[in-house]
Amino acid sequence: MKTSLTSLLIGVAIVATTSCNEQASLANKLSGSWVGTPERVETTDARTTTTITQSLSFALENGSKISGPVEASAQFTVESGTPLTATTVQPIAMTVSGVATISGKWEAIDDDEVAVRYDFSSMKVSVDPSDVVLEYNIATQSSAPVDSTLTPSMVAAIKASLERVFHNQIFNYAKIDDIKIKGPLMSCEINKRDFSFHGNK
Repeated sequence: MKTSLTSLLIGVAIVATTSCNEQASLANKLSGSWVGTPERVETTDARTTTTITQSLSFALENGSKISGPVEASAQFTVESGTPLTATTVQPIAMTVSGVATISGKWEAIDDDEVAVRYDFSSMKVSVDPSDVVLEYNIATQSSAPVDSTLTPSMVAAIKASLERVFHNQIFNYAKIDDIKIKGPLMSCEINKRDFSFHGNK
């Protein structure tokens, strides 16, 4: 009985050690910054095209080999045919650029899987009025920056719309699966979709 119990405990210890080593190995490889490729995001508005480039930055907490803070960001460009009222003319299209950021915690839970817990109170969506372009002439497709005509209420409406997209689609996941890292390249699965990132360590 003692021999069987001892063998069982040794087996459990070996499995636990192997698991911890695998988690630490993944965490060590993942630690650093990763930049994704531009992708189009589907929204409920068929007149709007949203393109984003995601970035993820993983760090290890002091004393931990498998967990720490995570920072995520998404550079975005939104092209919309939704009319907005400017000062003297009616634009026919709008292009908005900016960045969304969020922070949280991450932990390696397997040899190819990471759990993520974002703090949505930390999410910020920044839109620079000088990066907004309204197209005025449907015939000539002429356009102009509108930093002097974009009102605070218009900026607020744009940001509110984008915050819903980032909250519900871009940052709405609890884990990153099937992580494979080869040199500066990482492939993974997020919300059952395949992604690729380039490391910048």
